[in-house]
Order: sequence, then C-alpha cells, then structure tokens
Amino acid sequence: MVILTEGTHLPSKIKRVWQVSAFINFAIWLAIGIGCYLGLKFLHWEWLFWPGIGFGAIAIIDLIFELILVPYRYAFWRYRLTDDAVELQSGYIFKKMVSIPIARVQDVTLSAGPVLQSQKLQKVDVTTASTSHKIDGLEPQVAEQLRKQIMRLAVEVKENDV
Repeated sequence: MVILTEGTHLPSKIKRVWQVSAFINFAIWLAIGIGCYLGLKFLHWEWLFWPGIGFGAIAIIDLIFELILVPYRYAFWRYRLTDDAVELQSGYIFKKMVSIPIARVQDVTLSAGPVLQSQKLQKVDVTTASTSHKIDGLEPQVAEQLRKQIMRLAVEVKENDV
C-alpha cells in the first residue's frame, strides 16, 4: 500500500480553475451592479446609485485580489495521507492545518463541475459525521487512488476497533 508521506501540491492546472472562478465571481458581482444601474436608469430608483457603485467596486476589487492570490494559494496548499489522518495545509501568513482522523471518515466523494472538467481535474470531498473537507482538484487517476486509499484505511481502522 502506497501512502503519501510528504505534503503534495495540487496539479498546476488548478491555477487556471481558480482564475476562471475569479472571473465568474467578477461576472456575478458586475451583473448585480449592472442590475442596479438599470434600475436607476429605467425605473428611476435613485436609491440604487450607491449600491450600484458599491457592487461595481466589489467586482473589480474582488477580481484583482483573487487573481493576485492564485500563485500564493498554489504555493502553500498541500495535502498528505498518513496511516491515521488526512492532512490539509494552506497558507503562509494565515496558516491552516486540518487533520481528518481516518477513524472518523465516513465517505470520500469525487466530483467535477464544468470548470474542473475543462482542466480534466476532480474535487475530492472527505466527509466525517460533523463536517466535510475538500481537496480542490486532482488528476482523475490520483483522485481515485487517494479515494481508495482513504476508504481502505478507514475500513481497516473500523475493523480493528471491533
């Protein structure tokens, strides 16, 4: 049985997924701002002036920050599988380390929306009784191998506890 011992980076294609996601968020915020503008222009709802400006500003600021943070997210996002936990690590300034005990794992799900599918990646959701954690995007064969390893370890732990 192969167990990942060092923190593993996500594939570099995930950066493209995060960039596309930033543009989708931008489009949503901008559409709300445009809706406010249209309400102001055609319905003469004067109170929509400042919300429209605010939504437009949020759209631009959010896009800039999300695009700037893509290399940072990629550089510091890692995952690791040990005998007793799935570990997720992110951030450098605001470090976050999550350990999901194998004994608590109930389900491991692979999924891929249109953006992930366009890059031939899959999201891995590790579910426990109380929460769910995700690994944003892995190559399909790596995702399937990881899913099988986690579930095999979870079954072994549960059989040993009985």
